[in-house]
Amino acid sequence: MRPAGVIPEQRQARRFADYLLTLGIVARLRPAPEGWTVWVVEEDALPRVRDELASFRREPGAARFAVSREAERIRAERRAALSRGGAAADAPPRTPVRAPWASATPLTWALLLFCAIAALMTRLGDPSSPLVARLLPDAAGLSASAPWRWFTPVIVHTGPLHLLFVAAVWPELARRVEARSGTAALAAMVLGFGLLGNVVQAMFFGPACLGLSAPVFGLLGVAAAERRAGAAGEVEVVLAAGWLGACLLGLVGPVGGAAHVAALAGGLAVGAIAARLRAWRGRGARLSR
Repeated sequence: MRPAGVIPEQRQARRFADYLLTLGIVARLRPAPEGWTVWVVEEDALPRVRDELASFRREPGAARFAVSREAERIRAERRAALSRGGAAADAPPRTPVRAPWASATPLTWALLLFCAIAALMTRLGDPSSPLVARLLPDAAGLSASAPWRWFTPVIVHTGPLHLLFVAAVWPELARRVEARSGTAALAAMVLGFGLLGNVVQAMFFGPACLGLSAPVFGLLGVAAAERRAGAAGEVEVVLAAGWLGACLLGLVGPVGGAAHVAALAGGLAVGAIAARLRAWRGRGARLSR
């Protein structure tokens, strides 16, 4: 059993525990100095519970968390099964199947879908594709006359390895950021890190950087600087390090290694600032008590 976080009010903590029960996740509430700690019985469910808790903290009154009747029905069914002595008493409640776009992280999956569509329509960034000419900067580089081309390269990928790397790393990393900080924050990071990578790449090394890999490195930088538990998994870090090394060594063709390094540095800066602001707010809250 592992702690997922603390909720200040007991009523809200019970509301969240009810919601977890309807997802098939058993949690226990224990009093703590700051409120009520949510303990997760099954450790495999811990990352999802932390994501859901981040969403709950942003909108505790959201309709999807109003499931007290359903939770009570589940408890009644389990009590009845226990009284009958059946094996069903030990089985967790059924987990409803949710489509990715119905989750609390819609932008994560929408961007991945756009990348897949762009890969098909551009034939993985084939220069002869008409759509590539509209999405990517021309030979003159980034231009104020076509400002969308400063951002649209993030959905274009140049080969199967590039797209496979993004598909392997992006979903887990981005959904954690979106669940914790919100869709608007993730959108700002994607645009900001994508723009930073494109500008650095275009200024010093030629064509703009393609794909979501630059935002991926920016998000990794934020996670590393903030030092949040569970913000980035070991698999994502290892894959990103391997991809960056391959890019810098030229093993995967003309890929924007400089853009990746710039986005990583930008993410470290953003994460450090966010961590400092969070520490100041926490210190101010303690002094005001």
